[in-house]
Amino acid sequence: MKLTLLQENLSSALTTVSHFLPSRPTLPVLGNILLATEKNRLKISATNLEMGINYFVGAKIEEEGKTTVLARPFLEFVNSLPAGKVDLFLKKEGLESACGGFQALFPVMSAEEFPQISTVSSSKISFKTAVLNEAIRETVFAATTDESRPVLGGVQFKIKGKECQLAATDGYRLSLKKISLTSSFEEQTFILPASALAEVGRVKIEEEEVEMGLSDKEKQAVFFLPNIELSSRLLEGSFPNVEEVIPKEGKTKVVLEKEDFRRAIKMAAIFARESANIVKLDIGENELVISANSPQVGETKSRLEAQVVGPKQKIAFNFRFLLDLVEAGEEESLVMELNDSLSPALFSFPKSASFFHVIMPVRLQEEE
Repeated sequence: MKLTLLQENLSSALTTVSHFLPSRPTLPVLGNILLATEKNRLKISATNLEMGINYFVGAKIEEEGKTTVLARPFLEFVNSLPAGKVDLFLKKEGLESACGGFQALFPVMSAEEFPQISTVSSSKISFKTAVLNEAIRETVFAATTDESRPVLGGVQFKIKGKECQLAATDGYRLSLKKISLTSSFEEQTFILPASALAEVGRVKIEEEEVEMGLSDKEKQAVFFLPNIELSSRLLEGSFPNVEEVIPKEGKTKVVLEKEDFRRAIKMAAIFARESANIVKLDIGENELVISANSPQVGETKSRLEAQVVGPKQKIAFNFRFLLDLVEAGEEESLVMELNDSLSPALFSFPKSASFFHVIMPVRLQEEE
């Protein structure tokens, strides 16, 4: 294998591919990336056996070939190189990399030991890129990171006709987003790992549409992005009936400026971190008072103007859940509806009838 490519292109590809490396490889080869020539491109691959990626980079190929190289040192070396052309040459001693006056030799392992990343799909679903990215941003943060509940670490897709519903929950909060598809599809339901979707959302896509392939036989999904094939296994298990969790309507409805709310929550978080992350919301007549306190740090109170319809209410939340919500949405206003201090609160954005977020409150002490 002998080839030449641009440092900036190689660095960008390696940075993206590195997200798919396992933190603790169960096999030595999983700490490596696969380098393989394909016509006038270099294919760079990585996998953690749950997700895999093929990233294609334009290159001048002088000799075809393939090998694997330890990912982290190779990435660090390439990132340290100046802009310009990088030469890669596979020798008996290892993989030689050179750029200008800089040169390194890396040990290699056989490409035959690297797990195959399948991109076979029996059916494909098309999404508008901007619509899919918005749906990813508004759902993945609500999935759990608790490995003891793997199915809740995913985002459920429910497709019927031209509508697709994405849902994610960790048992304490729920995000639900409905989007329109470019074509009509038969009814189907599947669960994708939130981590895989998050990686899709990180990729800058210039095309208006994105295709996702599904393989029933291999129980996997594949996203076909510009110069990238991203595959992920589907999660198996029973996902909660999310429609039953969403409150129909609340006795009290609050509309407020999202940025003011975000600032007040971040301020309250300074004090809430030493008090189980609890922030208190006191809803009055056209105002919302946000407070937090702890004996070690002190206390804070912020008053925000708000449009309030319904009776006064007091409720408390984990501030992290509120911050995740406001940082996921891009609208200027936020709507909150609630019935009482013990019932789930419903959040939405005024201009979007397709997004709902539910957060379970924290129980308030009687004296509060």
